[in-house]
Amino acid sequence: MPSLRPALTSAAVLSATALLATACSSTATSPSGSSGGGGKQTVTFMGFYGTFQDTFTKTVIEPFEKANPDIEVKYVPIQNSSEVLAKLRASKSRPVADVALMDSSVAPTANKEKLFAQLDAEKVPNLDRLVDTARSRTGHGPALTFDSLSILYNSEKVKKAPTSWNDLWDARYKGKLAMPIADTRGVALIVALEKILGADYKQDIDPAIDKLKQLSPAVQTWQPSPDVYTAIQSGDADIAVGWNARGQYYKNTSDGVVQPVLPKEGTVTQVNTINLVNNSRHTAAAEKFIDYAIGAKAQKAFDDEAYYAPVNKDVTLSPDAKERTTASAEQQKNQIPVDWNWLTTRYTAWVDRIKQEVIGG
Repeated sequence: MPSLRPALTSAAVLSATALLATACSSTATSPSGSSGGGGKQTVTFMGFYGTFQDTFTKTVIEPFEKANPDIEVKYVPIQNSSEVLAKLRASKSRPVADVALMDSSVAPTANKEKLFAQLDAEKVPNLDRLVDTARSRTGHGPALTFDSLSILYNSEKVKKAPTSWNDLWDARYKGKLAMPIADTRGVALIVALEKILGADYKQDIDPAIDKLKQLSPAVQTWQPSPDVYTAIQSGDADIAVGWNARGQYYKNTSDGVVQPVLPKEGTVTQVNTINLVNNSRHTAAAEKFIDYAIGAKAQKAFDDEAYYAPVNKDVTLSPDAKERTTASAEQQKNQIPVDWNWLTTRYTAWVDRIKQEVIGG
């Protein structure tokens, strides 16, 4: 009589294979991004490097993880929005991040390319608590922070504080200027200079470009390392252009050596948006993280320490912090209007002109 062992063995193998397949399917990530197995999920977040990362981790990520022990947030530091755009373009079908920061001059490009997904207010309820200027017209990622362009100077080397954008052209600062303007800082500076020169940035930016060309021989560095704030603090540069929030942060950590200034002609508001990456494998967890980040608790904790103006209408900053952000009465009345939706279509061309005609000219 033939042995039944091979048949039994084959049946056992088939049975085990079926069980394994069932087990695997039960723990696979669902389209919504949640794990059917109930295991801990990791949300990968692309955010700005340096002091932003340190403060955001402390005031937002760590409290979020404590409140949501089933979710871990992995912070991937990036230099700027262009880097985020490049990384997401290269990984569109299987993105390298679930949530990403991107400034408002670049985000519309990512939205049009469907790199970011629209948000559902039922799943991100804090969208309803945002101030009007923080809302997305298209339903994509809202603002996370409000900031503004400023002049930075070293108070130990510069005895008379600058008060105007025109002070950048003062002969006293020749060879002592740090001008990292091959990005949104340069775009915002062009808008400010166009106002000073009586020009319309939507019609012609030649006046601002020509003005910057005149400044070029006085510039010590276009790419201060590791960043412009450290260069001012160390005395490698006396004066520079940078963002107010980081300038205020460095003012604290440098015992007042770094000083940010709101020029008398006004300044330009800069907006960082927080975005759900399209095709994220952890959509539900990512939505929960975005909702927390734009909520009142996280906004107050982060902005009180990092000096950004809040996007949530329920936030009241400490009096000291408010006076040092774009939420202050002085800054509010000195904001130069910018049509960022229009400017998105010119952003790359403007940055290219800065690189070619001003920095490389």
